[in-house]
Amino acid sequence: MEIVFGDLSLGVRKGGAEYIFAYNTGGLESLRKGRREFVFRRPDLAFWRATTDNDRGCGFSARSSVWMGADRFFKVENYSVTADGTLLRWDELIAPANNSLIDSPLRKASSVSIRFAYSTVTKPEAEVFVTYSLSEEGSGLRVDYEYRGTEGLPGLPVCGLRFTLPFPVDSFDWEGLSGETYPDRMWGAQEGVFHHEGAEICPYVMPQEYGMHMRTRRLTMHVRKDSLSVSAVTDEGFNFSLLPNSPHELENAWHNIELPAYRRSYLTIAAAVRGVGGIDSWGSDVGERWQIDAAGTYRTSFVIE
Repeated sequence: MEIVFGDLSLGVRKGGAEYIFAYNTGGLESLRKGRREFVFRRPDLAFWRATTDNDRGCGFSARSSVWMGADRFFKVENYSVTADGTLLRWDELIAPANNSLIDSPLRKASSVSIRFAYSTVTKPEAEVFVTYSLSEEGSGLRVDYEYRGTEGLPGLPVCGLRFTLPFPVDSFDWEGLSGETYPDRMWGAQEGVFHHEGAEICPYVMPQEYGMHMRTRRLTMHVRKDSLSVSAVTDEGFNFSLLPNSPHELENAWHNIELPAYRRSYLTIAAAVRGVGGIDSWGSDVGERWQIDAAGTYRTSFVIE
């Protein structure tokens, strides 16, 4: 591997892939595989999903609206880099201190990880930690996500990371449960390998949350002749949605014909997902076991390759 300790970023080149991690924005700023850039901006901390009919009926979105702001804005508290077991704090990574790393043997390290610590813009605050790791022996970029909640916050709609891809995907395949699944809507699903051609279009006249896939072992996205995969690290798998619109674009549209043209793809990897409910004509709240307690701790890990 080749590592570049920039003034405001960490660059890593491994095989045919290149990664840039930005200190100031707090995350993976660019992921280039071959000639195609798959990620062109830092992933967002995902806390919001578009309001469903059931959310409206039971008043959930109004009660938890603070998470809509937290989904758009958050604070980078600190960051650190570990290369071949050597810990570099944030003040050692920016100019002029990083000049000492120009000829360092760490530039050829066999393993490197960068850890970001965030706080939410809620009152009280919650903490989020995301660690990106690369090694010469590993097959790709490992991502470890952890949310640490606190008492006094309303229930979460979703909890995870949202990656923005600068193009609509042509198709995608996943290994796991069939169809659209949520924590309270997955017992009829079948295990297998499935294919979706084109973008997963919003099926509702009035746009709302859709397209979640639970307990996935592997996801592969295709763009022309290029592809990018996400693989599970644990037996529990990961939860994902891959949509042509962000949750805020879905939230803003009164009808599906008002949604913006499909220019990007939004990949959400969720550590926790709220159920969709529907117990009695979309008026009662989701069952307690399918809600997300904001005081809890939620984790997910996956590998991008």
